Amino acid sequence: MKTPDTASPLQHTARHAREVLARSTADEARTNGRYAVWTDALEQLAEGGVPVTPAQAEIADFLRLLAVSSVTAQLDDDGGEEPCEPGDGETEFDGWGPATPADGYWARHRDALDASLGWRAAEHAATYLDHSSSEVLGHLAEPTRADAWQSRGLVIGYAGSGKTHAFTALVAKAMDAGYRLVIVVGGSQNVQRIQIQQALDAHLVDGEQDPILRLTTAEHDYRGTDDDRQLWDFERRDPTLPLNTAYNLQHTAPRLLAVKRNANVLGRLVRDLAAHGDGLSEVPTLVIDDEPDPWSAVNTLRPGRVRPVTSALVARLLELLPRSQYVNYAWTPFARSLLDPAGEGPLFPADYIVRLPKPDSYLGAPEVSGGSAHVARVWRDRGLSRGDGGSLQQALDMFVLTGAVKLFRQATSQAYHYQHHTMLVHGTNRTAEQQQLFDKLLRLWEEADYGAEGSTPRLKRLFDTDLLRNTNSYEEGTCLPAAFEDLLPFIRDAAQRIGSSTSPVAWMRATRQDLWKILVGGSVPPGDFEVEGLTITHLPQPTRDGAGVRSFGEWFGRHHGYRDLVRMYVQLDTGQEEDWIRARERFESLCRAEVAFRSQMEGIAASPGRNELRSAELPALAANHLSWQHRRTKTASGGLVSQWRSHRAGDPAAGSRWDSGALLPDTCRTGSAG
Repeated sequence: MKTPDTASPLQHTARHAREVLARSTADEARTNGRYAVWTDALEQLAEGGVPVTPAQAEIADFLRLLAVSSVTAQLDDDGGEEPCEPGDGETEFDGWGPATPADGYWARHRDALDASLGWRAAEHAATYLDHSSSEVLGHLAEPTRADAWQSRGLVIGYAGSGKTHAFTALVAKAMDAGYRLVIVVGGSQNVQRIQIQQALDAHLVDGEQDPILRLTTAEHDYRGTDDDRQLWDFERRDPTLPLNTAYNLQHTAPRLLAVKRNANVLGRLVRDLAAHGDGLSEVPTLVIDDEPDPWSAVNTLRPGRVRPVTSALVARLLELLPRSQYVNYAWTPFARSLLDPAGEGPLFPADYIVRLPKPDSYLGAPEVSGGSAHVARVWRDRGLSRGDGGSLQQALDMFVLTGAVKLFRQATSQAYHYQHHTMLVHGTNRTAEQQQLFDKLLRLWEEADYGAEGSTPRLKRLFDTDLLRNTNSYEEGTCLPAAFEDLLPFIRDAAQRIGSSTSPVAWMRATRQDLWKILVGGSVPPGDFEVEGLTITHLPQPTRDGAGVRSFGEWFGRHHGYRDLVRMYVQLDTGQEEDWIRARERFESLCRAEVAFRSQMEGIAASPGRNELRSAELPALAANHLSWQHRRTKTASGGLVSQWRSHRAGDPAAGSRWDSGALLPDTCRTGSAG
């Protein structure tokens, strides 16, 4: 009978480490003093002895940490075998599942979610983020892997479902696992990069003394100064060991960057990485590409398109980092890498595609495609000019009214909690016009005087004709007061919350978003800037270009406890009826195409003998939904202009009109009210 092994986990780890050290250390390194210290310590600890010297105590602490971590699996006796190469259609790793320390970065992210969302909503979000980030992490190379291996992947989420939270969760778990360089490439506008930077700082960085070294801040993008370049020298606690060993990674500070998708910024970053040469060959790196405005790809990714300079710079960045893992986050399946795989080249997700599940309480393309009129509702002013306030005044009334309903629900049931309540008013990118809109909102707010009786009849009429009529399709709609009079105390409270601090109106570009506020912004595409608690959206007018169409999806997202309250208003002036109809047709057609694309992906992944999508299949699948034809026509002035015709392949109902900016024109549309 075999005698039971009563050795402690520390003894087992010391024995493994002693064998690995003897097997992997070169003869010329055995004369190093550090080797002798480790040999003596491991001998003593392997036999059950206690640390005697401070160096032995430090080694013992490290081995205890190693004993409870996932990397001990790498200390087996078969470590000298050659790594297995993946077969066709297989991924390199099947979820190696590193440990997440109780005081690690993932724990910080969870705590930050509690603070920003409230514990009820945070509990739902944390469970969703935990599962989704672990699935993506399982496709990445293990940081302590002996040979360098890169991966290229795509994560397809849902618009407005918290993409920033999703990749922040991945960053947190990657840092816990040992990744020591994280680069997040955001949108092309400062407001987009700043929001990402603020989210990373708030959810991962614990004060100025945190070990994370930030090469960018909310105040400045990557500048490539002497101070920045010094941070590319990664320290090694034990110079005799590679940087990507568990011991050195534990004592190496992570580097974190959030950079703008700008050729100058990315060019500086590539220049400094190239200057370090092989010095970065052992750094486990995570590169996250927050794909900007994927819907625009339907318009811009046409045959013969020149590859963007920024994409080429990101590809060069990956070449300079042999241990880099590239993860592209897109919130529709129409990602650039799938619509134009030849143009994207090295950024094509050749290794894996992860489809995030639709979050609970989500509203988006499926609801538009299914004809949920009360969700995709858009109001039009009838006979009102833009100067009369019109839909903007009604949107303000609805914002106060829905805020009051949220407070009523919060007081009625513990199932509801609303940390944020926001209204987004879109304008132009011209500073002077944005200031005029800001001032106009302030004037309308003061004239409304929501704390007085003068606004009561108007709010009651809106409550009776809109909220009571259209709130029964979701379970939240059953939680309404029996009479409007029961809502009056909450209306005053909501108006006070919105008007608290200095002003009820704030800039969307502000470095900090208030909890209950009216936000004024420019033409930032939807999904590129996330607004917490977005309930009311107002657009100045419909336009035929892609930006105007895409702005209809601004309200997409997870609306826990207030799906029935989400509203969008559009200001229509005289003569804009046809523009409005065509813009809505294109938007709804794009939503149907997205739903059909997702359904086909799910069908393929669920086929017998399959458990995931293969990257090579999706470009052809995307082409089944988009087909381009091209011609050049003369303008009235005699010049030439390119025109394109797009349609859903195999769809006899699809339109065939020629347009210089057509977005899936379709003669059929869903039942959006208006």
